[in-house]
Amino acid sequence: MLLGVFITIYIMTLALQIVVPYIVRETIVFGVTVPDQNIKHPILAQLKKQYVQFVGGTGIVFLIIMIISYNQFAPSESIQSIVLLSCLFSMLAVSMALYWINHQKVSKLKKQEQWGANIKQVRAVDLTARSRDEMLPWSFFAVPLGISVFLIIYTYLHYDLMPNDIAVHWGPSGEADAWRNKTYFTAISLPLVMLMMQCMMWGITDSIKRSAIKLAVNRKEESLEDQLKTRKYMSWQILLISSALTILQLSNIYPSMTVGYKLLPVFILFLVVLLGSLLIYVVKKYKHKVRYEANIDSQVMDVDEDRYWKGGLIYMNRQDPSVFVEKRFGVGWTMNLANPRGYIVIGLPFLLLLLISIFSL
Repeated sequence: MLLGVFITIYIMTLALQIVVPYIVRETIVFGVTVPDQNIKHPILAQLKKQYVQFVGGTGIVFLIIMIISYNQFAPSESIQSIVLLSCLFSMLAVSMALYWINHQKVSKLKKQEQWGANIKQVRAVDLTARSRDEMLPWSFFAVPLGISVFLIIYTYLHYDLMPNDIAVHWGPSGEADAWRNKTYFTAISLPLVMLMMQCMMWGITDSIKRSAIKLAVNRKEESLEDQLKTRKYMSWQILLISSALTILQLSNIYPSMTVGYKLLPVFILFLVVLLGSLLIYVVKKYKHKVRYEANIDSQVMDVDEDRYWKGGLIYMNRQDPSVFVEKRFGVGWTMNLANPRGYIVIGLPFLLLLLISIFSL
């Protein structure tokens, strides 16, 4: 069962790494802004193809190593988990290393050929975009938040009926392997953790909704459609994950669910929701992606923001009021580290999660 879960996670993660160059905007290649007029450069297509082939090939090798090592060289569950995680992170490390190499190559090529040097940079704006936004309102997130609050109150009122030992950690097979003496804090620690995570996800969704809708100056309508659909699907994905987390909280009310064969299917269901929603998001993202059939014959291009992106991965722009922006390489959104509000949305719940974890031990 453990191997099957890891193989599923591994294959889906590998697939996402392979398709990343083809789901981000064509004007962003390995984290570098490419003017519309140069997106069909043959070297860019070659780098993308080489990335897919190398990451896919090494990914298959690590998958074979993972299966063989699991079956022949792993004597215990803990070592099996280490082997599986090592193969997964090794594949991701190869992917990121190749991304960094290609990022440097594209940056060098852009500088050598002076892409965009004689083209006017323009920021496209659509004043009607906000009225067409279809992201989920905050009220949708009130349901999982309300369930967490209810579980905290319910647990507190039925404290005397709970067992003397509270499960606080579960092993790879789903069996509880760490217990703590019952106190009011340990009894409600799991719902508190889930509540903080749900608050974080609601904050992320709200921040994305407030973020700027960035349009392509030479493809305004197509890029607007892409942005609106992307934001809509992202809000649904976050809601699904937030709702799925509430299922895991049942183990705090019903101690019988700490039995591995009952808890493991619940965890697998959570992974199905998590990975399934991510896969749907990627498919929808690719479907609505802005496509350039040929190099654009135009005297304008989108504003080059490369100076705000460190390595094409870390975004820091004090002039941008957006808390979250779409990743230049990868799936989803990343935080604007120069916006203090982001540290409230992410940092405060994370700090509370850390404190809850420490005091529940």
